[in-house]
Amino acid sequence: MKTKGQYNQFSGICLSFLLMGGFASISAQETVAVKVVKPVKETLTLSTTQPATLHPFYEANLASRVTGYVKSVEVDIGDEVKKGDTLAVVDAPEMVKQYERKLAEVDFLKFKQEQLKAGVAVAVAQAKADELEFVRVKKLAESGAVTQKAKDESGRRMESSKAGLAVVEAEVKSAGASVVVAQKETEELKAMMDFATLKAPFAGVVTMRAVDPGDLVKAAEASSSRKSLFQIAKLDQLRVRVAIPERSAVWVDLGDAAEFSCRAVQDVLKGKVARFSRSIDLQTGSMRVEIDLDNSKGKLLPGMFGEATIHLEKIENALVLPAQSVRFDESGTSAHVYVIADGKVKVTAVKTGLDDGVRIQILEGLTGSEQVAAGLIGRLSDGTVVKVITTESDGK
Repeated sequence: MKTKGQYNQFSGICLSFLLMGGFASISAQETVAVKVVKPVKETLTLSTTQPATLHPFYEANLASRVTGYVKSVEVDIGDEVKKGDTLAVVDAPEMVKQYERKLAEVDFLKFKQEQLKAGVAVAVAQAKADELEFVRVKKLAESGAVTQKAKDESGRRMESSKAGLAVVEAEVKSAGASVVVAQKETEELKAMMDFATLKAPFAGVVTMRAVDPGDLVKAAEASSSRKSLFQIAKLDQLRVRVAIPERSAVWVDLGDAAEFSCRAVQDVLKGKVARFSRSIDLQTGSMRVEIDLDNSKGKLLPGMFGEATIHLEKIENALVLPAQSVRFDESGTSAHVYVIADGKVKVTAVKTGLDDGVRIQILEGLTGSEQVAAGLIGRLSDGTVVKVITTESDGK
Protein backbone atom coordinates (compact mmCIF):
# COMPACT_ATOMS: atom_id res chain seq x y z
CA MET A 1 0.00 0.00 0.00
CA LYS A 2 1.24 3.46 -0.83
CA THR A 3 2.12 5.55 2.20
CA LYS A 4 0.38 8.72 1.09
CA GLY A 5 -1.73 9.40 4.14
CA GLN A 6 -5.37 8.71 4.87
CA TYR A 7 -7.55 8.94 1.81
CA ASN A 8 -11.37 9.44 2.01
CA GLN A 9 -13.60 9.88 -1.01
CA PHE A 10 -15.77 12.99 -1.10
CA SER A 11 -18.91 10.91 -1.53
CA GLY A 12 -18.31 8.98 1.68
CA ILE A 13 -17.68 12.15 3.67
CA CYS A 14 -20.81 13.85 2.35
CA LEU A 15 -22.95 10.81 3.13
CA SER A 16 -21.59 10.57 6.64
CA PHE A 17 -22.13 14.29 7.18
CA LEU A 18 -25.78 13.96 6.20
CA LEU A 19 -26.19 10.94 8.41
CA MET A 20 -24.81 12.70 11.45
CA GLY A 21 -25.81 16.31 10.89
CA GLY A 22 -29.31 16.18 9.49
CA PHE A 23 -30.93 14.13 12.23
CA ALA A 24 -31.14 14.31 15.97
CA SER A 25 -29.22 11.88 18.17
CA ILE A 26 -31.11 8.84 19.38
CA SER A 27 -31.12 8.52 23.17
CA ALA A 28 -29.82 5.49 24.98
CA GLN A 29 -33.32 4.74 26.35
CA GLU A 30 -34.90 4.27 22.92
CA THR A 31 -34.83 0.87 21.23
CA VAL A 32 -33.65 1.19 17.67
CA ALA A 33 -34.03 -1.39 14.92
CA VAL A 34 -30.83 -1.75 12.92
CA LYS A 35 -29.34 -3.92 10.22
CA VAL A 36 -25.82 -5.09 10.78
CA VAL A 37 -22.86 -6.06 8.62
CA LYS A 38 -19.54 -7.65 9.37
CA PRO A 39 -16.21 -6.37 8.12
CA VAL A 40 -14.90 -8.66 5.39
CA LYS A 41 -11.56 -9.14 3.71
CA GLU A 42 -11.60 -8.35 0.00
CA THR A 43 -9.36 -7.11 -2.76
CA LEU A 44 -9.79 -3.35 -2.83
CA THR A 45 -8.94 -1.42 -5.97
CA LEU A 46 -8.86 2.29 -6.75
CA SER A 47 -8.95 3.70 -10.26
CA THR A 48 -9.89 6.95 -11.91
CA THR A 49 -11.35 7.59 -15.36
CA GLN A 50 -10.95 11.05 -16.85
CA PRO A 51 -11.18 12.76 -20.25
CA ALA A 52 -7.93 12.52 -22.19
CA THR A 53 -6.37 13.77 -25.42
CA LEU A 54 -3.68 12.41 -27.71
CA HIS A 55 -0.57 14.47 -28.47
CA PRO A 56 2.56 13.85 -30.58
CA PHE A 57 5.48 12.48 -28.63
CA TYR A 58 7.57 15.34 -30.04
CA GLU A 59 6.44 18.37 -32.00
CA ALA A 60 8.63 21.11 -33.49
CA ASN A 61 7.71 24.38 -35.20
CA LEU A 62 10.44 25.36 -37.64
CA ALA A 63 11.21 28.92 -38.74
CA SER A 64 13.96 30.44 -40.88
CA ARG A 65 17.14 31.73 -39.28
CA VAL A 66 18.07 33.70 -42.43
CA THR A 67 16.32 36.29 -44.61
CA GLY A 68 15.82 35.52 -48.29
CA TYR A 69 13.56 34.07 -50.93
CA VAL A 70 12.51 30.43 -50.78
CA LYS A 71 14.40 28.63 -53.51
CA SER A 72 12.69 25.25 -53.15
CA VAL A 73 10.23 23.33 -50.96
CA GLU A 74 10.99 19.64 -50.73
CA VAL A 75 8.09 18.30 -48.59
CA ASP A 76 4.38 18.71 -48.06
CA ILE A 77 1.87 17.86 -45.34
CA GLY A 78 1.65 14.15 -44.56
CA ASP A 79 5.14 13.39 -45.80
CA GLU A 80 7.30 11.21 -43.58
CA VAL A 81 10.80 12.57 -43.04
CA LYS A 82 13.96 11.29 -41.42
CA LYS A 83 16.24 13.27 -39.16
CA GLY A 84 18.31 15.64 -41.29
CA ASP A 85 16.07 15.51 -44.38
CA THR A 86 15.84 18.80 -46.29
CA LEU A 87 12.49 20.55 -45.97
CA ALA A 88 13.20 23.77 -47.87
CA VAL A 89 16.09 25.91 -49.14
CA VAL A 90 16.28 29.71 -48.73
CA ASP A 91 18.33 31.66 -51.27
CA ALA A 92 20.54 34.21 -49.46
CA PRO A 93 23.09 35.56 -52.02
CA GLU A 94 24.19 38.46 -49.79
CA MET A 95 25.27 36.00 -47.13
CA VAL A 96 27.21 33.99 -49.72
CA LYS A 97 29.10 37.12 -50.78
CA GLN A 98 29.88 37.96 -47.15
CA TYR A 99 31.23 34.46 -46.70
CA GLU A 100 33.45 34.71 -49.77
CA ARG A 101 34.76 38.11 -48.65
CA LYS A 102 35.54 36.74 -45.21
CA LEU A 103 37.44 33.83 -46.75
CA ALA A 104 39.56 36.32 -48.71
CA GLU A 105 40.17 38.29 -45.53
CA VAL A 106 41.40 35.18 -43.76
CA ASP A 107 43.83 34.49 -46.63
CA PHE A 108 45.14 38.07 -46.49
CA LEU A 109 45.67 37.94 -42.74
CA LYS A 110 47.51 34.63 -43.03
CA PHE A 111 49.80 36.14 -45.69
CA LYS A 112 50.49 39.13 -43.44
CA GLN A 113 51.23 36.77 -40.58
CA GLU A 114 53.81 34.91 -42.69
CA GLN A 115 55.46 38.22 -43.62
CA LEU A 116 55.78 39.13 -39.97
CA LYS A 117 57.21 35.71 -39.17
CA ALA A 118 59.91 36.35 -41.81
CA GLY A 119 60.58 39.69 -40.13
CA VAL A 120 61.14 37.87 -36.87
CA ALA A 121 63.93 35.82 -38.44
CA VAL A 122 65.60 39.01 -39.67
CA ALA A 123 65.22 40.66 -36.26
CA VAL A 124 66.68 37.61 -34.50
CA ALA A 125 69.72 37.64 -36.79
CA GLN A 126 70.24 41.37 -36.28
CA ALA A 127 69.94 41.04 -32.49
CA LYS A 128 72.58 38.26 -32.44
CA ALA A 129 74.92 40.24 -34.66
CA ASP A 130 74.64 43.35 -32.49
CA GLU A 131 75.22 41.26 -29.38
CA LEU A 132 78.42 39.73 -30.82
CA GLU A 133 79.57 43.18 -31.91
CA PHE A 134 79.01 44.53 -28.42
CA VAL A 135 81.10 41.73 -26.90
CA ARG A 136 83.95 42.48 -29.36
CA VAL A 137 83.85 46.26 -28.74
CA LYS A 138 83.70 45.72 -25.01
CA LYS A 139 86.97 43.73 -25.07
CA LEU A 140 88.63 46.37 -27.25
CA ALA A 141 87.51 49.11 -24.86
CA GLU A 142 88.97 47.20 -21.91
CA SER A 143 92.34 46.99 -23.73
CA GLY A 144 92.18 50.68 -24.65
CA ALA A 145 91.97 50.01 -28.41
CA VAL A 146 88.66 51.90 -28.69
CA THR A 147 87.02 54.60 -26.65
CA GLN A 148 84.31 54.13 -24.02
CA LYS A 149 81.96 56.06 -26.28
CA ALA A 150 82.28 53.38 -28.99
CA LYS A 151 81.46 50.74 -26.39
CA ASP A 152 78.31 52.62 -25.24
CA GLU A 153 77.10 53.11 -28.80
CA SER A 154 77.54 49.40 -29.49
CA GLY A 155 75.58 48.58 -26.34
CA ARG A 156 72.70 50.85 -27.36
CA ARG A 157 72.53 49.20 -30.80
CA MET A 158 72.32 45.78 -29.11
CA GLU A 159 69.47 46.86 -26.81
CA SER A 160 67.67 48.49 -29.73
CA SER A 161 67.89 45.25 -31.74
CA LYS A 162 66.47 43.26 -28.83
CA ALA A 163 63.58 45.71 -28.44
CA GLY A 164 62.88 45.54 -32.18
CA LEU A 165 62.78 41.74 -31.97
CA ALA A 166 60.23 41.91 -29.14
CA VAL A 167 58.05 44.27 -31.19
CA VAL A 168 58.10 42.02 -34.25
CA GLU A 169 57.28 38.94 -32.14
CA ALA A 170 54.30 40.81 -30.60
CA GLU A 171 53.11 41.77 -34.09
CA VAL A 172 53.26 38.11 -35.12
CA LYS A 173 51.10 37.13 -32.12
CA SER A 174 48.64 39.92 -32.92
CA ALA A 175 48.45 38.78 -36.53
CA GLY A 176 47.78 35.22 -35.37
CA ALA A 177 44.95 36.42 -33.15
CA SER A 178 43.48 38.37 -36.07
CA VAL A 179 43.56 35.22 -38.19
CA VAL A 180 41.73 33.24 -35.46
CA VAL A 181 39.04 35.95 -35.13
CA ALA A 182 38.54 36.04 -38.89
CA GLN A 183 38.31 32.25 -39.03
CA LYS A 184 35.67 32.21 -36.27
CA GLU A 185 33.66 34.86 -38.11
CA THR A 186 33.93 32.73 -41.26
CA GLU A 187 32.69 29.69 -39.35
CA GLU A 188 29.77 31.72 -38.01
CA LEU A 189 28.81 32.81 -41.52
CA LYS A 190 29.11 29.22 -42.72
CA ALA A 191 26.80 28.10 -39.92
CA MET A 192 24.28 30.79 -40.89
CA MET A 193 24.51 29.67 -44.53
CA ASP A 194 23.73 26.13 -43.36
CA PHE A 195 20.58 27.51 -41.72
CA ALA A 196 19.43 28.51 -45.20
CA THR A 197 18.61 24.82 -45.62
CA LEU A 198 15.77 23.87 -43.26
CA LYS A 199 16.19 20.29 -42.06
CA ALA A 200 14.03 17.91 -40.03
CA PRO A 201 15.19 17.85 -36.36
CA PHE A 202 13.92 14.29 -35.88
CA ALA A 203 12.11 11.54 -37.75
CA GLY A 204 8.40 12.27 -38.03
CA VAL A 205 5.60 13.56 -40.21
CA VAL A 206 5.09 17.01 -41.72
CA THR A 207 1.84 18.18 -40.15
CA MET A 208 1.94 21.80 -41.34
CA ARG A 209 3.51 23.70 -44.27
CA ALA A 210 3.15 27.48 -44.51
CA VAL A 211 5.60 28.39 -47.26
CA ASP A 212 5.80 28.21 -51.05
CA PRO A 213 8.69 28.63 -53.51
CA GLY A 214 9.40 32.31 -54.08
CA ASP A 215 8.08 33.44 -50.70
CA LEU A 216 10.15 36.03 -48.88
CA VAL A 217 11.01 34.78 -45.41
CA LYS A 218 12.69 36.78 -42.69
CA ALA A 219 15.08 35.67 -40.04
CA ALA A 220 13.24 34.73 -36.85
CA GLU A 221 14.52 36.77 -33.93
CA ALA A 222 14.25 35.42 -30.42
CA SER A 223 12.64 38.67 -29.24
CA SER A 224 9.93 38.77 -31.90
CA SER A 225 7.00 36.51 -32.73
CA ARG A 226 8.33 34.18 -35.39
CA LYS A 227 6.37 32.64 -38.22
CA SER A 228 6.58 28.87 -38.38
CA LEU A 229 7.19 27.52 -41.86
CA PHE A 230 6.84 23.82 -41.02
CA GLN A 231 5.59 21.68 -38.19
CA ILE A 232 7.10 18.25 -37.64
CA ALA A 233 5.53 15.70 -35.30
CA LYS A 234 6.74 12.34 -34.06
CA LEU A 235 3.67 10.11 -34.43
CA ASP A 236 4.95 6.54 -34.09
CA GLN A 237 4.63 7.09 -30.36
CA LEU A 238 2.00 9.31 -28.75
CA ARG A 239 1.38 10.89 -25.38
CA VAL A 240 -2.00 10.58 -23.68
CA ARG A 241 -2.47 13.64 -21.52
CA VAL A 242 -5.02 13.42 -18.73
CA ALA A 243 -5.84 15.77 -15.84
CA ILE A 244 -6.19 13.81 -12.59
CA PRO A 245 -8.27 15.46 -9.81
CA GLU A 246 -6.53 16.35 -6.59
CA ARG A 247 -8.21 13.61 -4.56
CA SER A 248 -6.79 10.95 -6.90
CA ALA A 249 -3.50 12.64 -7.75
CA VAL A 250 -1.86 11.57 -4.48
CA TRP A 251 -2.15 7.92 -5.56
CA VAL A 252 -0.45 8.26 -8.95
CA ASP A 253 2.87 6.44 -9.37
CA LEU A 254 5.17 5.88 -12.31
CA GLY A 255 4.32 2.58 -13.95
CA ASP A 256 0.66 2.50 -12.88
CA ALA A 257 -1.35 0.46 -15.40
CA ALA A 258 -3.52 2.59 -17.66
CA GLU A 259 -5.98 2.24 -20.54
CA PHE A 260 -7.11 4.62 -23.25
CA SER A 261 -10.23 4.36 -25.37
CA CYS A 262 -11.98 6.62 -27.86
CA ARG A 263 -14.93 6.28 -30.21
CA ALA A 264 -12.74 6.55 -33.29
CA VAL A 265 -10.81 3.39 -32.35
CA GLN A 266 -12.66 0.36 -31.05
CA ASP A 267 -9.72 -1.21 -29.24
CA VAL A 268 -8.88 -0.41 -25.65
CA LEU A 269 -5.21 0.54 -25.70
CA LYS A 270 -3.07 -0.38 -22.73
CA GLY A 271 -0.11 1.55 -21.39
CA LYS A 272 1.53 2.77 -18.22
CA VAL A 273 1.98 6.11 -16.50
CA ALA A 274 5.21 7.44 -17.99
CA ARG A 275 5.44 10.80 -16.22
CA PHE A 276 3.42 13.30 -14.22
CA SER A 277 3.89 16.93 -13.22
CA ARG A 278 4.06 16.33 -9.44
CA SER A 279 2.11 19.53 -8.82
CA ILE A 280 -1.53 20.61 -8.74
CA ASP A 281 -2.64 23.28 -11.21
CA LEU A 282 -4.18 26.05 -9.12
CA GLN A 283 -6.72 26.91 -11.83
CA THR A 284 -8.00 23.41 -12.56
CA GLY A 285 -7.25 21.66 -9.27
CA SER A 286 -5.74 18.76 -11.19
CA MET A 287 -2.36 17.22 -12.01
CA ARG A 288 -1.17 16.43 -15.52
CA VAL A 289 -0.36 12.78 -16.14
CA GLU A 290 1.05 11.36 -19.36
CA ILE A 291 0.76 7.83 -20.73
CA ASP A 292 2.90 6.68 -23.66
CA LEU A 293 1.20 4.65 -26.39
CA ASP A 294 2.76 2.81 -29.32
CA ASN A 295 1.38 4.08 -32.63
CA SER A 296 3.63 2.28 -35.09
CA LYS A 297 0.57 1.22 -37.10
CA GLY A 298 -0.67 4.82 -37.32
CA LYS A 299 -4.22 4.08 -36.13
CA LEU A 300 -4.20 6.97 -33.64
CA LEU A 301 -4.07 10.65 -34.55
CA PRO A 302 -2.99 13.61 -32.41
CA GLY A 303 -5.95 15.60 -31.19
CA MET A 304 -8.24 12.63 -30.65
CA PHE A 305 -10.40 12.81 -27.54
CA GLY A 306 -11.18 9.85 -25.35
CA GLU A 307 -11.06 8.51 -21.81
CA ALA A 308 -8.11 7.30 -19.82
CA THR A 309 -8.44 4.95 -16.88
CA ILE A 310 -5.53 4.74 -14.47
CA HIS A 311 -5.42 1.90 -11.95
CA LEU A 312 -4.04 3.67 -8.92
CA GLU A 313 -4.02 1.07 -6.16
CA LYS A 314 -4.78 -2.57 -5.44
CA ILE A 315 -4.81 -3.99 -1.90
CA GLU A 316 -5.19 -7.72 -1.26
CA ASN A 317 -7.05 -8.95 1.85
CA ALA A 318 -8.16 -5.50 2.88
CA LEU A 319 -10.59 -5.35 5.82
CA VAL A 320 -13.52 -3.34 4.42
CA LEU A 321 -16.97 -2.07 5.35
CA PRO A 322 -19.70 -0.57 3.16
CA ALA A 323 -19.15 3.18 2.88
CA GLN A 324 -22.50 3.97 4.55
CA SER A 325 -21.45 2.09 7.69
CA VAL A 326 -18.59 4.50 8.44
CA ARG A 327 -19.28 7.94 9.96
CA PHE A 328 -16.97 10.94 9.79
CA ASP A 329 -16.86 14.11 11.83
CA GLU A 330 -17.44 17.51 10.27
CA SER A 331 -13.77 17.88 9.30
CA GLY A 332 -13.78 14.51 7.55
CA THR A 333 -10.64 13.39 9.38
CA SER A 334 -11.99 11.32 12.31
CA ALA A 335 -14.10 8.24 11.63
CA HIS A 336 -16.14 5.90 13.82
CA VAL A 337 -18.59 3.01 13.50
CA TYR A 338 -21.44 1.70 15.64
CA VAL A 339 -20.46 -1.75 16.91
CA ILE A 340 -23.44 -3.80 18.13
CA ALA A 341 -22.63 -6.05 21.09
CA ASP A 342 -25.07 -7.64 23.55
CA GLY A 343 -27.92 -5.65 22.04
CA LYS A 344 -26.26 -2.31 22.68
CA VAL A 345 -24.28 0.26 20.73
CA LYS A 346 -20.60 0.90 21.25
CA VAL A 347 -19.24 3.92 19.38
CA THR A 348 -15.84 2.73 18.12
CA ALA A 349 -13.20 4.96 16.56
CA VAL A 350 -11.56 3.54 13.45
CA LYS A 351 -8.72 4.50 11.16
CA THR A 352 -9.67 4.33 7.51
CA GLY A 353 -7.57 3.72 4.43
CA LEU A 354 -8.54 3.34 0.80
CA ASP A 355 -12.05 4.43 -0.19
CA ASP A 356 -13.38 3.44 -3.63
CA GLY A 357 -16.71 5.17 -3.07
CA VAL A 358 -18.51 1.90 -2.25
CA ARG A 359 -16.24 0.33 0.32
CA ILE A 360 -13.87 1.77 2.88
CA GLN A 361 -10.76 0.04 4.16
CA ILE A 362 -10.47 -0.24 7.95
CA LEU A 363 -6.86 -0.03 9.10
CA GLU A 364 -7.34 0.10 12.85
CA GLY A 365 -10.17 -0.26 15.37
CA LEU A 366 -11.85 -3.51 14.22
CA THR A 367 -10.76 -7.15 14.11
CA GLY A 368 -13.35 -8.37 11.60
CA SER A 369 -15.53 -10.33 14.02
CA GLU A 370 -17.70 -7.36 15.05
CA GLN A 371 -21.24 -6.58 13.97
CA VAL A 372 -21.55 -3.01 12.70
CA ALA A 373 -24.71 -0.98 12.16
CA ALA A 374 -25.32 -0.53 8.43
CA GLY A 375 -27.08 2.32 6.67
CA LEU A 376 -28.53 3.86 9.81
CA ILE A 377 -30.23 7.26 9.53
CA GLY A 378 -29.29 9.32 12.57
CA ARG A 379 -26.64 9.22 15.26
CA LEU A 380 -26.41 6.68 18.05
CA SER A 381 -24.91 7.02 21.48
CA ASP A 382 -22.95 4.59 23.59
CA GLY A 383 -25.30 2.17 25.33
CA THR A 384 -28.28 2.68 23.01
CA VAL A 385 -30.43 -0.46 23.04
CA VAL A 386 -30.92 -1.89 19.55
CA LYS A 387 -32.86 -4.64 17.89
CA VAL A 388 -31.01 -6.38 15.10
CA ILE A 389 -33.15 -6.85 12.01
CA THR A 390 -32.52 -10.10 10.21
CA THR A 391 -33.77 -10.18 6.62
CA GLU A 392 -34.61 -13.34 4.76
CA SER A 393 -31.41 -13.03 2.80
CA ASP A 394 -29.42 -12.63 6.02
CA GLY A 395 -30.74 -15.90 7.32
CA LYS A 396 -29.73 -17.90 4.33
